[in-house]
Amino acid sequence: MLLRSLQTRYIRRMLLPRKSDLIWLLILIFAALTPKALAQEISLPAKLPGQKVIVLDPGHGGHDLGAVGPSGLAEKSLTLALAQEIKDILSGAYTVYLTRDGDYWVDIEKRTAIANHLRADVFVSLHAGGSFHHKAGGMAIYYFCPGTTQGLSLQQEENTVGAIDTLRLWDDIQAVHAAKSKLLADIVHRQLLAKLNPMDRGIHKAPCSVLRGADMPAILFEIGYVSHPAEEKELRDSSVLAAVAEAVSQGIREFFRQQGGCLSARDMIEEDIGTGRGAAW
Repeated sequence: MLLRSLQTRYIRRMLLPRKSDLIWLLILIFAALTPKALAQEISLPAKLPGQKVIVLDPGHGGHDLGAVGPSGLAEKSLTLALAQEIKDILSGAYTVYLTRDGDYWVDIEKRTAIANHLRADVFVSLHAGGSFHHKAGGMAIYYFCPGTTQGLSLQQEENTVGAIDTLRLWDDIQAVHAAKSKLLADIVHRQLLAKLNPMDRGIHKAPCSVLRGADMPAILFEIGYVSHPAEEKELRDSSVLAAVAEAVSQGIREFFRQQGGCLSARDMIEEDIGTGRGAAW
């Protein structure tokens, strides 16, 4: 009996993997599947050879409403509607993805990871402002600028050294694109002013978490303040939203033109209609 018991124990040890082996196996499987999972969670339109890739990021979603206006307009719904409008305008001439195409939450880091995974040429995160002061309002555009530890106590600086070292690589990735991110912000800003006459809060650099680590020109666009009663009313107007979407889309087109990209046939037709002349780049 003792011999049989020892034989059974030996066989089990040979056939059943140790807990540490199972953990490593699960890690390897997760690492292999993660890129595929990122692609499967968003709809993947067909990309034509040479097409520019645009990733639009509707802020918030799911449990995170974002800012909410006096009559109940939620930032998460507004940003998704705007992203879909922009996608409708640009699809065909460009390959356009949304980081979310429904009412669900996507982690901040994952939004940028999706853009990197898809090798986007530009990344635009869409938001709306909110404030306890109902007179606060206006459009604003941000591009990334790393934060600093200036003003922290010595103890606080020591506690943040590890975190800052971890983030520095991501900061450096966006720093490579800083000049083009600012250019994209400038061009989109000009289009918004030309087409809409909004209350303008200008262009700013800030350590926006959603832009950190984006390996392409990236901006955050704040469409207005839903907490401002008059602006909330305007943002509920589908014609206003369509005008904003057209201005942002035209800004992205112009950015690609200035970068020396070729115009598609669709863009050349729109250029002819808008300016009365043809264009080849």
